[in-house]
Amino acid sequence: MPDTEYAELTLAMRRGDDPRAVFDALHACGQIRIHSDPAARLEALTALATASSPGGGAVAVVVDTREQAAELGAAIRERLIASGRVDDGRVVTTRAGQRIGAGDRIATRRNDRTLGVANRDTWAVTAVDPRGSLAVIPTGLAPGDVTPGGVTPFGSAKRVLPADYVAEHVELAYASTVHGVQGDTVAASHLVVGEHTGAAAAYVGMTRGRTANTAHLVAADLADARQQWIAVFARDRADLGAVHAAGLAALEAACYAQPRPLDQVLTELHAAWTAEQRCQDQLEVLQRRREVLRSIAAVDADHAHQMAALQDRQRQTAIAAQQATQRAQAIGALVTAEADRLRDTLLDRWAAQRDPARQAAQVVLAGPGRLGLRHGAVHRAEDQLVDWADRWRPYLPTLPTEARQLAAVASSADDAPRLQAAVGELAYRRTEAAHPERARLCAAADAAQAAHDRVSRALDQARRRQEDRLTRLTAHGQPLDPAVELAGVHGDVTDAEGELTAARTRIAELTADPAMVAQPPDRLAQERNAWRLHRDADRATRRALAPAASSSRPTRSVRPPEPALHRTPSPGARRGIGR
Repeated sequence: MPDTEYAELTLAMRRGDDPRAVFDALHACGQIRIHSDPAARLEALTALATASSPGGGAVAVVVDTREQAAELGAAIRERLIASGRVDDGRVVTTRAGQRIGAGDRIATRRNDRTLGVANRDTWAVTAVDPRGSLAVIPTGLAPGDVTPGGVTPFGSAKRVLPADYVAEHVELAYASTVHGVQGDTVAASHLVVGEHTGAAAAYVGMTRGRTANTAHLVAADLADARQQWIAVFARDRADLGAVHAAGLAALEAACYAQPRPLDQVLTELHAAWTAEQRCQDQLEVLQRRREVLRSIAAVDADHAHQMAALQDRQRQTAIAAQQATQRAQAIGALVTAEADRLRDTLLDRWAAQRDPARQAAQVVLAGPGRLGLRHGAVHRAEDQLVDWADRWRPYLPTLPTEARQLAAVASSADDAPRLQAAVGELAYRRTEAAHPERARLCAAADAAQAAHDRVSRALDQARRRQEDRLTRLTAHGQPLDPAVELAGVHGDVTDAEGELTAARTRIAELTADPAMVAQPPDRLAQERNAWRLHRDADRATRRALAPAASSSRPTRSVRPPEPALHRTPSPGARRGIGR
């Protein structure tokens, strides 16, 4: 059925026009289901509630009483347990006796801004703590959509409900009364029509679904079902809205109440109009702020994903750098140990050859004697010194080559520190040359540490940018938590909507007051116009005084907020009955 026809049916249902024609139109497009008995309807609704809904979204089952909701919810939960979609092994039992486990759909029944939950919000349970608390995410998200930090593509989503809140203010949400689904929009809605179903309940139950809205009746045949539908819209329609109910009540009371002075009624009516306008202005500001916060939360979620990726990369590079450093240190320790052993071996060999070399040097320095009788001994000593120097020149390249100079060096005392340093350096170079992999492992360790340092700097910069961005969005200079702010503004919107409803209810009561009913038909319009003129004049006066007041205050620059992200709904989605 096209959207325009749905809209026409919606208006007809709201006004109560020709329920027979509405029933026939709904039946023609498959939105009326007739069951042979209550058991068959219960089985059918259980199957529908546990099956995948159109578009993959949530399913609403609307009933007349909480007892019906409890009975249907228990049947749905049993089927989910049997299919393995709900864990009944570890559960929390509420004060009302309901068992809740991982996989269950629940509703929070009390506003709590510290927890980020509101009355009648629905959640999917992801985990049950042995101490009685529940980890939950909004319905419509899968547990895999949430990171360990509780972040989704739409912002921070995970909540932890403490045990005392769960026991007192949580219930299963597989089925709900009409009051529980007012204001909700789901993928598909199923209305259970019974002997107590009224026009308002039928209207609400048949306008929650985006893609499907179906009424379920127990009837002998189509004619019986049609008569039940007509009876539904013949029942009291006062709950179609607070303003409508107030008008009916005021008209009823007008027959008996003593008329009040017209001036008093008009004064109160003007005050009620002013209260209504104030609520509308406040609601407009709050709704704009809520949209901005939703956009900020979406951007914040994207930043959170980037931060999570950087943190993961930092952990990986830290592990890689540590492992590379350990490998380089291990080969370094091996080279050092081998070099120390080679140095000690060379020094021991030097010590063993040092005395013969010193004695040969003394023979050379003594010379052949005045008569030249020791020429042979001198030549043999010189040869011995040259051989000794050739063996040690690779370690001590400063050893001279001329015999007498060599003899002078060999006969002198050793410079022990210099000798040890030279031998140790040579031993280390030779050992290092024998292990070419050490240079490669050291280079790999340096590269791994440099990569870790780069990722760490990028993570620090990302954190600072995120803190600066969120701080600039607040007047007090403290970082903004979009999820907490959004929950608070959502509560403020709910409060403002309640105040607006109360103001409109009061306007309806005053409009139906006998003093107003007795006035000419155009008197109400005249008073409304007079009130608007007075309001506009008052606003103009305040605007005129505003520059003078602001000029006395120091000015400060204000950074414009970041642009909101605009999302375009996917085309082609079939809508249910409009509201």
